[in-house]
Amino acid sequence: MKVVPSIDISGGNAVKRIRGKDGTGLVIGNPEVVARGLRSEGYTSLHIVDLDAAEGKGDNISLIERVIRLGFNEVSVGGGVRNRNRLEKLLSMGVTKVVMSTLPFSDPDLFKEVIRDVEDRVLISIDYCDKEVLIRGWSETVLNVDNAVKLVNNFQVRGVIFTYVCNEGTRRGIDPGVRDYVKEVRGKEDMPVELDQFRT
Repeated sequence: MKVVPSIDISGGNAVKRIRGKDGTGLVIGNPEVVARGLRSEGYTSLHIVDLDAAEGKGDNISLIERVIRLGFNEVSVGGGVRNRNRLEKLLSMGVTKVVMSTLPFSDPDLFKEVIRDVEDRVLISIDYCDKEVLIRGWSETVLNVDNAVKLVNNFQVRGVIFTYVCNEGTRRGIDPGVRDYVKEVRGKEDMPVELDQFRT
C-alpha cells in the first residue's frame, strides 16, 4: 500500500472540510508550507484538489504551480478540470496525473474528446454518497455508482479513484461496499484503482 497525502485548497488555504461543505472543518494554512513539510517528511507523491475550481468560485492554479515546483516525483491534481485548456495547463506545469470527476459523467462523449492522446495521464474519480455519484464540487447527483462503474469501464484512462463523500473529513474510513465496485473495475485489464482513504 502506498500512502499519498492530499491537500485541498480553497481561498488560497489548505483546508479540511467535512463532507465537502464549505465553512466546515479546519483551515490548515498556506498550502505551500504544508506541502514543504510533507516533502521534508519524505513523501514523494502528492494529491491536490482545487475546491474553488470544482465549485466554480475561481481557482488556485498559480499556488498549485508553486507546490509542484517543490520537487515531488508525482503530483495528481483535480478540481474543475472540464475542458482541454485546463487539462493542458496542468500537464504543462508538471502535473503527472489529472483527476476528472464531472465531465466523464455529465458528458461522456466530450470527455473522450478532451482527453484524447493524454488518456494515460488522466484519472477518473467516482465521488459518491448513498450510492449516488456527485459532480460539480459535490453539488449535484448524476447517476448511481453501479452505472458509473459501467461507464468508466468504457474509457481508456490511467485509473479510477473512489471517494466516499459520506465519510469525507470524519475519520470514519472508506465505504465497506467499495470492494464490490473495485472488483468490477479491476475486471478490466490494466485499470488501476485507488481508494481515497487519505482524505477521510
